[in-house]
Amino acid sequence: MAADSADLTVQVDHLGPHPVVRLSGDVDLEAAPALTETLRAVLDTIGTKPLVLDLSEVEFMDSSGLGVLVGAHQQAAVQGGALILAGLHPRVAKILRITKLHKVFTVVDSVDEAMAPEV
Repeated sequence: MAADSADLTVQVDHLGPHPVVRLSGDVDLEAAPALTETLRAVLDTIGTKPLVLDLSEVEFMDSSGLGVLVGAHQQAAVQGGALILAGLHPRVAKILRITKLHKVFTVVDSVDEAMAPEV
């Protein structure tokens, strides 16, 4: 499954132990609706499995993007699953620290780390 917005590409991969949603581009007001829809659809199909968001190709995220992540985190938690953020660009990591959301999300350095059994 893939979805595209003007400045965001979304690729969904179900090949590993956890589904991975790979984002490339800006996660902003324009991209938020399509990304929300994609994440809801993936979360609806995976049940209690963790969902990994590969953000290594995301250099910009605004408050709309943060809202999408918080909504996906809440949906995953209600289902008994988890949302794991992987490969944060330094700018995105800084936004999460400033907003204290780094304390809410599970954040790992890479998709490989997210796939490890202990995460």
